[in-house]
Amino acid sequence: MKITFTSLSYFQKIAELQHMTRAAAALHVAQPSLSRTIKSLEEELDVPLFDHRGRNIVLTKYGEILLAHVNLIMKEMEAAKKELKEAEEAAHKTVKLSLYAASKLVPSFLMEFRKRHPDIRLEILLQGLQTEHHVGYKGCDLALCSNIHPLDDGHSVTLFKEEIMLAVPDTDPHANMPSVNLSDFSESSFICLHTGQSLRTVTDYYCREAGFMPKVALESDSPETVQEFIRTGLGISFVPQITWGGVGGENVVLVPIASPRCYRYISLTWDKNRELPAPAAELKKFIIDHFADFAKSYAAKRFSQFNKH
Repeated sequence: MKITFTSLSYFQKIAELQHMTRAAAALHVAQPSLSRTIKSLEEELDVPLFDHRGRNIVLTKYGEILLAHVNLIMKEMEAAKKELKEAEEAAHKTVKLSLYAASKLVPSFLMEFRKRHPDIRLEILLQGLQTEHHVGYKGCDLALCSNIHPLDDGHSVTLFKEEIMLAVPDTDPHANMPSVNLSDFSESSFICLHTGQSLRTVTDYYCREAGFMPKVALESDSPETVQEFIRTGLGISFVPQITWGGVGGENVVLVPIASPRCYRYISLTWDKNRELPAPAAELKKFIIDHFADFAKSYAAKRFSQFNKH
């Protein structure tokens, strides 16, 4: 017989009670079976573990050595069980959210959700590439994405529509115009997101609608970096009016695009092939109910701050 966790637990109980019959009752096993287990354990270790003294049994010096190690094993096993249970409970309370858009707003927004649901753990994954009609879930519960057209297909919901404007240096002749035509910028240098990112896909679409592809001088995925590049005169850029709230001011002017009117839709989507766990369903409802108002309020506050400066 090989040493097993069961044989060690039997040995520990007998050592605790010092009585074979009582140990068998406590373990809910037949006494002969318990006796055979201990005999096999002694044969495997090649030492006697118990001495019989009347109706009781006591540990030999070998049994005492084994018991010290068994107690440590059992303690570690209990700790492992506890850690595994906690990990399982955490997994059931963890919501994975993929961000293909609006990543600048989400941290502040999720603080409000956490205040209401402090027991739910959030795992945020910043994603790079997104095609127009597909979000790669890869085990995520929810995804925030942007599209040229609204999504409402049973496993997606459009949260809000935002205008895409043109950000130019305040020294640019177009900065004082009430609106511009996108085709007038076919020869301009653009500061864009990397190819394949959701906003870049949308803005490339509108450039094609205007009859050209943008001449990309620089690529960056940071609104703050884009603003700095524009301010220094390295190029112009497309800026979503709401989710990039705060880009503008300090020598950068946002100009509406009259033709073609440029918009994108921020949508929440989830995996249609599985039912959302309860925590993910809570976050889904919270995003649907509150994210649009939060985003617009956030953009208004940022715009107000820049106007004060």
